[in-house]
Amino acid sequence: MTDRSGSRQKKIGIFGGTLNPIHFGHLRAAEEVHEGLALDQVWFLPAFVPPHKADRNLTSFIHRIRMAELAVEGISHFRVSGLEAERQGPSYSVDTLAELSCRAGEPLRLFFMVGSDAFLEITSWKDYQRLPVLSELVVIARPPDSEQKIAAGIKRMFPDFYPDMDRPGLFLSAQGGRIRIVHSTHLEISSTDIRKRVRSGLSVRFLVPEKVRSYMVINNLYVSSIGRADKQGSDADRPAQALSDMEMLNSILEEIENNKGEDTCVLDMRDISPIADFFVIAQGRSTRHVQGMASKMKKDLSRKGIKCHSVEGEVEGKWILMDFEDIVVHLFYKSVRSFYDLEGLWSEAPRFTPERDRSDHN
Repeated sequence: MTDRSGSRQKKIGIFGGTLNPIHFGHLRAAEEVHEGLALDQVWFLPAFVPPHKADRNLTSFIHRIRMAELAVEGISHFRVSGLEAERQGPSYSVDTLAELSCRAGEPLRLFFMVGSDAFLEITSWKDYQRLPVLSELVVIARPPDSEQKIAAGIKRMFPDFYPDMDRPGLFLSAQGGRIRIVHSTHLEISSTDIRKRVRSGLSVRFLVPEKVRSYMVINNLYVSSIGRADKQGSDADRPAQALSDMEMLNSILEEIENNKGEDTCVLDMRDISPIADFFVIAQGRSTRHVQGMASKMKKDLSRKGIKCHSVEGEVEGKWILMDFEDIVVHLFYKSVRSFYDLEGLWSEAPRFTPERDRSDHN
């Protein structure tokens, strides 16, 4: 395709998001879109201040962009851009696409990639109606979102778009907008799961490129949202800190019991791992039960002055990780708990029952 001057437009795919961290699921989807749509390049743009995650603990942009650079090293049709860091305020996709269109020194035809899960919530995005006009909006179908479900979403959120009868999966508008549904190999990998695995001491090998994994280890990323490895304190400080930890632990255990948590287990990690002093593991009867337990615990413990620094996995409710600094709480749906088997992974960690702890320290 050429522009009005007759120059060939370079076809550029835009892959945004927090990329916290980038993983093989991102890379494989980008590769298949690049190949399927005959793109010239795919640009990865880590969000500087994600609008929907601005209030959460987020790994430094410097780390996230460096991991993206390591992930695409040696791949000529992939590149990483730090454009999002050049602007102040939230990283709105519509502003990014508008800026790319204006600042390019050559004619570009943009293809903005978004997963089907994010697309189905796109009405919460700033000026979302402009996205398929500033670029071709490429929706990557991910289970359990079928093509029919995505098409229904297009009809609802973009009512002026109609299907191209000659090209299945393509939707057009009279204003020149384009939305395309594409399919890619689904890899059951998520950044959230990777972060939880790291904090739990589980391997992330073969989920991220090896250079990314090494970078995470060297820079102590995701071990804790507030950087336990940077904490300092003399041995003389230890008893007071331990007592404080135990009081916090007892309050957490009490909240789990109050919220009908089941099969609670406490692992003493103090002499075993820098990840945390204690792992608390419990389960709920359903994903909804797990979600409700985490939500209520966060509120009730906050009233007691116990701050939860970050929460992972609230949306799915299969495995919710709550970071209380020295204590990491794992709330599982039963079958998921068996799959990850943290108790088996840390079989050398001393166990003790909640009843013993409360009686010993009250």
